[in-house]
Amino acid sequence: FLLRWLVTEWCNYNCPYCPQTHDRLAPKAKGFTAHAFDNYPLEKWLGAFHRHFAERGLSLLITGGEPMLDRKNMLPFLKEISAMPTVECIRIDTNASWGEKMVEGLDLSKIILMCTYHPSQTTEENFLRRIDEKLELGLKIGMVNFVLDDDNFEKFDRAKDIMAERDIRLHPNPLWDSKGQYSVEGKELFKRELPELDRNYRTGALSPRDKKCLFPSLAYEMDQMGRVTVGCHSQISGDFFDKELPGSFAGPVPCPKKSCSCLDKYSFL
Repeated sequence: FLLRWLVTEWCNYNCPYCPQTHDRLAPKAKGFTAHAFDNYPLEKWLGAFHRHFAERGLSLLITGGEPMLDRKNMLPFLKEISAMPTVECIRIDTNASWGEKMVEGLDLSKIILMCTYHPSQTTEENFLRRIDEKLELGLKIGMVNFVLDDDNFEKFDRAKDIMAERDIRLHPNPLWDSKGQYSVEGKELFKRELPELDRNYRTGALSPRDKKCLFPSLAYEMDQMGRVTVGCHSQISGDFFDKELPGSFAGPVPCPKKSCSCLDKYSFL
């Protein structure tokens, strides 16, 4: 199974286009906060992972916010989860702003990073330094997302060449909810860099509604409060701390959503 875990909305960036709260202690439903390890202790999360995935394969996708801000809990969590024989891969979505102590003593063989470059939040020099630090540590970087708006398109090609020198793919990432509304130059860049389906779904120009999708047959989504849904079907949900996870679909089913901005999901259409 694939589990996409929004572990936190806590972030050291404050991107103007991001709809999340950015605050670790932001109040959520029923007294919960925006960070998973404040809602339940590390040991309880680990116990639930062992219960549900001791005998079935797991690819874990950890996203946020910035997951690596939690210096107390994230490293011991990653050490124990990566040691589980059923865990095949752990992908961490990150802005790469953290240092080497966050992976000190960690077996990196199952870890892969998807890094995001936000030109509005950091300089090119600082971001490249962080990327080089990760590579020197032996971490794998699957891709770097370059968050594009009409103010920074001219920076993309230079950044692409710099990443290519490091054998890293730079991916142009349109803003959430952009609905395809970009300048002529922006649209040309997306057309040049992205496959048509990727471009259309990522910019919101194409809707997945009612198209058959395999994502709900092999993936769960979980928030920082432990609420688990089957794929994008929010009406089929459960609690991660229950004895069993909610049952998933046996095959492809129609998509219930008007839009899908995540490659992890629309690649299964």
